[in-house]
Amino acid sequence: MGIHLDIKGIPTMTKTAADVIYYNGYIYTADAQNRVVNAIAIANGKVLACGSVEELKQHAHPHTEQIDLQGKMMMPGIIDGHMHPFWGGEQLSGCHLNYESLTIEQILERVQQHLDKDILKGENDWLKVTAWLRQGMLPAGVDMYRSDMDRLNTKRPVILFSNDCHTLLANSRALELFGIDKYAPEPSDGKIGKDQDGELNGILEDAPAMRAADSIPSLNAEQAVKVAAMVQHELNKQGVTAVMDARVSPLQLDAFSKLQKSGELTVRFQAAKEITPDDAHSVEAVGKAVENAVAFANRYHQAQWTPEPGIGLHNIKMFVDGVLQPPTMTASLLEPYTINVGTEAAPNWQVTERYGDLYFTAEILDELMEKIAAAGFDPHLHTVGEGAVSIALDAIEKMRAAHPGKDIRPGLAHNELVHEKDYARFAHLGVIACLSFQWAAPTTELIAAETMMLGAKRMENLEPIAKFIDAGAVVAFGSDWPIDALDEWYDLKVAATRQGRTVDGVTPPRLDNDRNLTVTEVLRSATIDSAYAQHREDVIGSLEPGKFADMIVLDRNVFDIPAADIENVKVLRTVVGGKTVYCA
Repeated sequence: MGIHLDIKGIPTMTKTAADVIYYNGYIYTADAQNRVVNAIAIANGKVLACGSVEELKQHAHPHTEQIDLQGKMMMPGIIDGHMHPFWGGEQLSGCHLNYESLTIEQILERVQQHLDKDILKGENDWLKVTAWLRQGMLPAGVDMYRSDMDRLNTKRPVILFSNDCHTLLANSRALELFGIDKYAPEPSDGKIGKDQDGELNGILEDAPAMRAADSIPSLNAEQAVKVAAMVQHELNKQGVTAVMDARVSPLQLDAFSKLQKSGELTVRFQAAKEITPDDAHSVEAVGKAVENAVAFANRYHQAQWTPEPGIGLHNIKMFVDGVLQPPTMTASLLEPYTINVGTEAAPNWQVTERYGDLYFTAEILDELMEKIAAAGFDPHLHTVGEGAVSIALDAIEKMRAAHPGKDIRPGLAHNELVHEKDYARFAHLGVIACLSFQWAAPTTELIAAETMMLGAKRMENLEPIAKFIDAGAVVAFGSDWPIDALDEWYDLKVAATRQGRTVDGVTPPRLDNDRNLTVTEVLRSATIDSAYAQHREDVIGSLEPGKFADMIVLDRNVFDIPAADIENVKVLRTVVGGKTVYCA
């Protein structure tokens, strides 16, 4: 593995000495020219030089570590621009339904098996069951309620938390501890489910579900650090070197801060602080809500990063609407939903008066955008449906007029259904489309259901990716883990194919309403463009002299393989700030 750079005759230290030189590789830099080089020199945690072996000879000195890439591909580390890493870490253990399509009886059987062997038995010992695929339950169209949960043989509070993290199903004991009864007022930012008799059915949707989940007694500080350490290892293993936590809490930030202080942080951690509709319940309340969010952010934000991984909090998050997929259907639309009022065997799809939900009024959202921009922060908005996207762009347009020339980089996350007029507005207003690429590969069954729910015309703008790029907008990749399993290379594959995974020889149909991304577009969205979305493109996102040495080595060259093979990529080495943090 010794490098064969001839350093004879070069006076020692005439040029800056490299700590490490990687050579004999296919090194994709993601710079403005998309350069590919075969050698890269690292010094003091930063890229010293990129180029040919001949060009890098001048930086090779007797103490330089010399690593032969043996023709392997190297590229910048993945920057996941929207995820919930701590939630994901908590789901790596405990009772987990693995995103599977299950019947009510199968779910109850799995939960009961966990309850029977769990060392916790007290009637106040919570059980949080995660990765419940509510929209994929069997038989198709079936739903599950408190009456089902109450059949479990336990006195403990038990909840199912859906994979989209927007739905929670509670048993009676859990509802009691949440303090929710049938007299609970209807919230402004979600739903508390009731049956026809006005009794609670156990379903909480959108913000009430998240608030309830947040209120469950959580980990202590020591346990949280262990979860954070586990999370960063799983991320590094997939080649992730930086993340943006899209809804952060003090427990999470304190855990990652403790890792940083002990020199054990191996992922750059950016985050967003949420403002809820309760915080900004009126135009007059917006100023105080933003002031509180900024004060919280400033407790943790590190404006200047070094090669050693740091923490940043420069985004303020709002949920503008909910979830598109049935049965939740709380994403805001410009035209009403169509729903099946019949059965799966005898469907009867009827246009409704249901347009989904908007959790902020236009006036409040306008004020939020202006005040957040005035404070110098970037808005990061959950916008799933075309109605939410449209109202958010309107607010950002007013924000731009109020703060012309100010470097504010608003991001709209998800954008699953977009009106065709709005792609160009993303580009014109400098709005970043933060997209979970894997959602462009719905199952055959979901494609059929969504076609009926939305109609053929609107299906043409479902799960867009390339349409944003073709309109001139910046697209940043964000996996949204644990909404889906952590599988970065599968997600990137979907962007290049718009097809899901082949299972038992069966490949689902391509969502044929947008073009595939090129490999270069895919990689840039997960590197330099995601860095731009985080205001960190000056130090990460590409391999260029002066930037941090955040890079990964792959087992295959993604430019030389069929796009469908991208999901099989394995990361051989992950380097953050010049230090190897993962080696296969």
